[in-house]
This record gives sequence, C-alpha cells and structure tokens, in this order.
Amino acid sequence: MPIIFQQTPSPQLQIAVWHICEPLSFFEQQVLSGKDIPHPQVKARHLAARHLLTCLRPDVELGSLVVNDAGKPLTADGGFDFSLSHCADFAAAIVSMAGPVGIDLEQPGDRIFRIRHKFLSDADQELLLKQGGLSQLQEGQEAARWLTRCWSAKESVYKWYGESGVDFREHIRLEQIDLAAQTLRIAFTPTEQSLLLHYTAIQGMELTWVQPLG
Repeated sequence: MPIIFQQTPSPQLQIAVWHICEPLSFFEQQVLSGKDIPHPQVKARHLAARHLLTCLRPDVELGSLVVNDAGKPLTADGGFDFSLSHCADFAAAIVSMAGPVGIDLEQPGDRIFRIRHKFLSDADQELLLKQGGLSQLQEGQEAARWLTRCWSAKESVYKWYGESGVDFREHIRLEQIDLAAQTLRIAFTPTEQSLLLHYTAIQGMELTWVQPLG
C-alpha cells in the first residue's frame, strides 16, 4: 500500500507514514538492506522505513548513510537531517533541510501502564491528568493512548537530539498539552530548550515528531 499519511509543513520539511501491506520481496527489490536481519517481519519494517525515505528524498544514497554512537542515522555529507520509525505494520519518516528532526511511531498496549513510572516523572503525570482530560493513568484505552503518546514524544526528542546519556524521566519533561493544536510542549534540560512536538493518531497508532527549532 502506498503512503497513507503525508504532510509538508514547509518546503524544507516532509513527514510521511507507510502502511506495510506488501511482502518482504517487494521491499528487497526496492532497497538494499545493508545489514543482516534474520526475522522476515522485522526486516520488512526496516526496509519499508528506508523505502519511505527514498520516496521523500529520491536522491538519497542509502548505502552512504552512517550511524553515530547513539544509533542515529545520518547522511555522510550532512546534506539533510532525517529520522525513521517503524512499529507493527507501519513505517514513518521525517526529512528536513532546516535542522534536526525526530519521529516516532508506537502502538498502544497494556504494557505501557507497567512502565509509565520509568519515563514519566510525578510532575509529568500530574500535568497529563490535568491537561490531557484524564481521571486516572492505571487502565483504559484513553489512558493507554496518552501514555503511549508521551512515550513516543520522548522517543522523538531522543532521536532529534541524537546523542546518548538521555534520561527520559529526568531530562525530557512535559510542560504543556494543547488538545486543539495536537501539540506537546516539552522541556529538554540537557540543552535548556523548549521543544514543540506534534502528535496524531493513525489507524490506531500514535505518531509524534519534532520539527526544527525556529
């Protein structure tokens, strides 16, 4: 299936999501893997994300991509910044000519309730209850969606930063939720910056991304 979600907030920024309905062989014909991935489903997701990147940037040379010590993929010449994500049967990509970006795609599930204290501080949870319109964070679909959204947002910030040593609970803090605009304001303490994240739900998945600052 082709791209099911696409936004171009500016001429220098593109965001897209691909629904993976094709067999692994389709992506193997489109993209060289570059790494040994024995599990077919995981390999299909990996290749789908890179195929989506080539859809947004047909001039990209996948073989020239490098990965830094924190696992962030980069272009060898630094010509543009990008971020990839995949989960379940979906792949996401964001491409920027204006500065660092980060994107993450997650599927809500009950596991998020058991780990929420690992990535949300007490202050984060209080703000989520107050501004997210929730009565509790222990159970239910709406609570699971919001917890997953916050986890995804913090993953996007980590990918945007592109360096190791980030504590999701201590270094990435919720500041504000704007339900109408579908945005989260997050304080990133290592650089003392306030970041604006966008979020949306796509076929049961939670998608978040960080755009370039300024």
